[in-house]
Amino acid sequence: MNTQFSNYKIPSSLSLLLAFNFNIAVVLLLIVSFISAADSAVVFDNNNELYGPLAGNLRLMLIYLTLSQFAAYCFCSYTQDYRLLLPVGLFWLMLTGSLEFYGMINQIPIDEDYNWLFLYLGLSNLLYGGVMVINKYQQQEAD
Repeated sequence: MNTQFSNYKIPSSLSLLLAFNFNIAVVLLLIVSFISAADSAVVFDNNNELYGPLAGNLRLMLIYLTLSQFAAYCFCSYTQDYRLLLPVGLFWLMLTGSLEFYGMINQIPIDEDYNWLFLYLGLSNLLYGGVMVINKYQQQEAD
């Protein structure tokens, strides 16, 4: 079977660099999530003058997203099938616009650092997942 992936070989150093970056992204998300959940303003300014249900929405959302990312990470590592990282990466990228919409609807300012974190996570998932999928197809063609 001849596919479009066979024409381009991805250097192993690039694969290793993207794997390292992806692991750093997941660890960074875990650390940022725990710091944010501890109600610390070190990473994100979660608008401390809010009260009631809105006060913890962003922190709770980040915890759920962290658990989802970690589950996807574990699943992909266990199965050695990294296709799941592609839609996860797209989801992280879509969150940047969704978060702005959330802030506009609720009339609250959202820290810009969320957008930078989601952009980094989205690109890390897409690049690593994409390279691993291409490597898998190349390896199947070689066999």
